[in-house]
Amino acid sequence: MKTKRLRCRVSMVCGMLAIVGCAGNGTVTTSVGGTVADLKYNGSFVDSITVAHTVSNTVWASVIPGQGTCTRTISAYDNATGSASYQEGSTVCFSANKFGRVYFTTDSASDIYYCDFVSGKTSAADAAAVAGAPTATSPSASGCNGKAWIKLNKPSSNLYLNGNFTDQFAGSYTFTNTLWTDITFGCVKDIIFYDNVNGFFTYQEEGGACFNPYKFGKVYWTVDSAKRLYYCELIFNKTSYFTAANDTTKPGYTAPATTGCGGFSWSQKQ
Repeated sequence: MKTKRLRCRVSMVCGMLAIVGCAGNGTVTTSVGGTVADLKYNGSFVDSITVAHTVSNTVWASVIPGQGTCTRTISAYDNATGSASYQEGSTVCFSANKFGRVYFTTDSASDIYYCDFVSGKTSAADAAAVAGAPTATSPSASGCNGKAWIKLNKPSSNLYLNGNFTDQFAGSYTFTNTLWTDITFGCVKDIIFYDNVNGFFTYQEEGGACFNPYKFGKVYWTVDSAKRLYYCELIFNKTSYFTAANDTTKPGYTAPATTGCGGFSWSQKQ
C-alpha cells in the first residue's frame, strides 16, 4: 500500500499492525498485516425506505425509485469505525458533487444499519472537519443526527413497499406482493405487476367498497432528500390493464411533499 505523503495513526488489530484514519492523496483504507482489507459492509441491500444499495471498496450506489442511480465515489474507509468518506455524483444524487461521511454498524441481532452522518459539504476537507460520530447504541431508534439509523436488508424479489403504510391524510394501507388493501375504506386492489427499480406497480380494483370497481391503475413511489417515502396513484379508473400499463405519464419527483401527483402532493408514509 502506498504511504507517500500520508499522515497515519497506527494501532494493533488482532496482534497485527493496522493503519487507520490516514489522510493524504488517493484511496486510503484499513490495512491489516500489510494487506488492504475490504470495506467490512460490502454487498447489496435494500433499505427500509425502498432504496437499493450496492456498496464496494470504491463505490456506494443507491437506486432511488423512479429517479435512477446515485453513485457516490468512496475515497477512504475505516473498518475500525465503520466509516467511509465519499463524493456524490452529478446526477440523481440529492447533493450533487458534494462530500460526506457515512457510518455502518450492526445491532445485537446482527442487522446492518447505516447513518449518512455528514453530507452536502463543498469539499473533502470540510467533510473531514466535522467532528464526532453517530451513536450506535440503539440504531433502530436513535443516534443518527437525532433520528434512527436506516436498516439495510438483503435484496429480494418482493415488492419493496410490503408492509403497513399510514399517510398524512390518516389513511391506512397494507401492501403485499399481490394486494394493496385500503384499511380505512375497505377497498382491495389486486397488484398485477411491480417494478422495484422504477418504483411503480399496476393494479385492478376489486368490487365492494372500491370507488372504481374492476378498473385498472398505476401507482408510483419514491423517496426525497430527507429520506421520506411517498406514493402517488397517478393513473386510475382505466377500462383495461394495457391502457394503464402503457400510460407513460410520470409524476413530478422534485417536491413530492407539495406537488407532482396530478397537481397535488404525494401521499407520505408517516
